[in-house]
Amino acid sequence: VHNGYLGWTYVNKIDTTIYVSSRYSRNPGETSILWDGTDQDGNNVSSGSYNYYLWAYDDKTARQLVSQHIMIGTDFTSDFTYINETGEDGLTLAQPMIMGAKVNWFQAWAGAETTGDHFKWVIGSDPIDASALNTTHVAIYDGVDFVEDFTYGGPVYNPNDFNIFYHASFNGGNFTTTYFKWQFVTDGEAILDEDWLGWDELTLDTPGALPWVSESLYTDGNYIYGLSSGAFQSDIQWDALRCLSFDGEFIYEKMLDDWYLPDDNNPYELVNSGINHADIREPNKMFLVAHSSCIHQMINTNRLIADPDDETDMLIWENKNGDYFMDTAYQGDLETSWFCLSMEAEENMRRESASVDANGFNIIGVCFLGLDSFGVSTPDGTGLGYMAFADDISTVDTIKGGGKLCDSGSNYDGLYFSGPVPEIEEDIDFTAGEMAKTWFTAFDSVQGVITSLPVAVEEETQSAFSVDQNSPNPFNPTTTINFNLPTAGHVTVEIYNVAGQKLETLVNDFMETGKRSVVWNANGFSAGVYFYTVKSEKFSKTMKMTLLK
Repeated sequence: VHNGYLGWTYVNKIDTTIYVSSRYSRNPGETSILWDGTDQDGNNVSSGSYNYYLWAYDDKTARQLVSQHIMIGTDFTSDFTYINETGEDGLTLAQPMIMGAKVNWFQAWAGAETTGDHFKWVIGSDPIDASALNTTHVAIYDGVDFVEDFTYGGPVYNPNDFNIFYHASFNGGNFTTTYFKWQFVTDGEAILDEDWLGWDELTLDTPGALPWVSESLYTDGNYIYGLSSGAFQSDIQWDALRCLSFDGEFIYEKMLDDWYLPDDNNPYELVNSGINHADIREPNKMFLVAHSSCIHQMINTNRLIADPDDETDMLIWENKNGDYFMDTAYQGDLETSWFCLSMEAEENMRRESASVDANGFNIIGVCFLGLDSFGVSTPDGTGLGYMAFADDISTVDTIKGGGKLCDSGSNYDGLYFSGPVPEIEEDIDFTAGEMAKTWFTAFDSVQGVITSLPVAVEEETQSAFSVDQNSPNPFNPTTTINFNLPTAGHVTVEIYNVAGQKLETLVNDFMETGKRSVVWNANGFSAGVYFYTVKSEKFSKTMKMTLLK
């Protein structure tokens, strides 16, 4: 389906959004929202079943400092950090980790002597404590001008061993790229695995790339993906998605031709979008965003594994100019209008990051848009609009850095963004000040089904997911946790301490619908406050309980 103002919104074999409500502001507590059964044009929809989604964030509370030692967003360079929600054992981490590298070319630009620091930071650590930051060093510049020498993009860590990481290396002298595998040595020099790829085994042409868009890596847990971008070159078509295995097998290089726009009517003679940011939420879905381009796109990476030449089903959805969300130069007073590529803030906000939450909502960090710091779109790319943080005091000229999100069902779910740079100057020190820090604000989304179809009486009594307060509470040493499942599915019941550390998994199994209960025997645990989390499919709830001795 093609739609949108210019016919540039594309959806392929997915459910599409038929209605988006206005924004609601709600205080804590129970509330209700009414949908009258009409679509976006006010027409009655056909009877049947529909998925509904609610997305919300905290726009009342000032952002909380997560770390003053790492920068999670990087403005117009590639992605150098990501949030890892899964442990080496494949289970959800009680405390997710921010992993990545310090922004190397920014550091060199600012005159920093140390570059190439790769790091791991456990969310929930003391944000001021420098010892909580685990780093290892990879030499990059060695005193040579960074534009002409080798630069590294953002790394990925081995999902089964966090002491192993990988990254692409770009040779700015001859525009070639290869990949390296390293062993993380805390507070020391990383150890290169000389038997894994490298320049002697794999050298790929990377025409037109620039050091600030050096190829960053991403993973779905099964493969490593690299985004190689041409960055607005006026005479070069180059936006490629590369795929390789953790064993060092190069699988494919796929040209992403939709990002090449030679007929764009922008006044700057730009033709190539230059993909800067990406995120993988599900194993087969990759979200792509360009820094100064109207395009944002979701692709299916599994289809490319099966057929790297795929030109149709690879696309899940794609937006160019067409619905005023993330669009460029649509303002009526512009001499040239409705072009996609731009470097001017007056015509085009910058897109600084890309993230996808557990229900498929897409979060794009933005700057040059006044107080607004990010935009949100639905699982099919329909724009919900732009949002501001409660404590944002930035201006239209502010670089903000963007960020990532965590949505694993842990106690640390939320948006993690860099701080703003107050003013744009010729020589910005991106390694100091607010932008070099990481901040948190809460958000969540839920999915459900609304239907006009008949529902059996037994089903109605079990229609809502609920978790009761444990009984007895306080308790010593046993207590019962009761919950209701609206649908059959995989269920986990986990116990956490006040530091967010998982202590026990009481249930990790398939359960049928209906009321269920589980007993926790806290014999052996000290008195204090604990939390229990019940998860089932799309539902999750955490409750507090008190153990007495």
